[in-house]
Amino acid sequence: MNTLQTQKLIALSLALGAGLLALATPVKAIQDINPDVVQLLNVQFDSRPVAQIEAGDFHFAPGQTAPVHTHHAPAIGYVAKGRIIYQVEGRRPVILNEGDAFYEPAGPRILRFDNASATSEAIFIDYNFQQAGEPFIDFEVPPTENIDRRAFTTVPMAGQVMSNVYVSAVNIAAGGSLTPDRQGLLVAYVAEGSVELRLDGSTPQTFDAGDSIPLSKAPSEITFANASDRLRAKLITFTGY
Repeated sequence: MNTLQTQKLIALSLALGAGLLALATPVKAIQDINPDVVQLLNVQFDSRPVAQIEAGDFHFAPGQTAPVHTHHAPAIGYVAKGRIIYQVEGRRPVILNEGDAFYEPAGPRILRFDNASATSEAIFIDYNFQQAGEPFIDFEVPPTENIDRRAFTTVPMAGQVMSNVYVSAVNIAAGGSLTPDRQGLLVAYVAEGSVELRLDGSTPQTFDAGDSIPLSKAPSEITFANASDRLRAKLITFTGY
C-alpha cells in the first residue's frame, strides 16, 4: 500500500469515527494547557432560557433496559460505572463506557439506554437543562420495571439563556487543590474520592464520590481541595453558555 492510499484510509477512519456521535462532539484532551483537566464533550443545542437543571443518578441492575422515551430538555450526563448501550432513533447504537460523557437531545426518541452487562450494575448521571414548566421525561409506555433514580439538588438558573455545555474531567492530586475558572461553571459531580468546596469566610463543605455540587449561585472564587493525602480525586464539571 502506498503512502497516498494509507493517508486516505486514515482520513476515512477518522471521519467514520466522528460520525458515530455527531449529536455531541467529543473534543481532544487539553492536557497541554492544564495537566489536570480533560475535556470530554462539547454539546450544542438550540438556544433556550434555562430555568433549572434537574439532576439525578440512575442505578441500573445487570441487564436492565430503559423504556423508549423522549426528553423535552437537553440531557447531558456521565457514565460513573459500567457500560451503556445508547441509541437515538435514526442512528446506530453506540457503547458508552465508564468515564464517558453523553448527550440525549430534546425531541428524538431514545430507543435504547440499557445496561450492557448481564452481570454488573451500571450507574449514570444526567443533568436536564429545563425551561420553566418542562417535564423531566416522557415514556411512550409506562415502565414495568423499577427505575432506581436518586435525585440530586436542583440547580436554579433563573432563565439564563444557554446553547452550549462543556463537560470536563478534573483530576486533583492527593493533598492538592484547584481554583477553577468560575465563568459559566454550573455544577460538578464527584466521580472519585472526596472533595472539599472552600468558599471565602465559610466552613469547607465535603462532598464524596457520587455527590453533585450545585455551583450556579457560588461566589466568584471557589477552591476545590482533595480531602485525601493518599488518593486522587476526580470531578466532572458542567460549564454552560
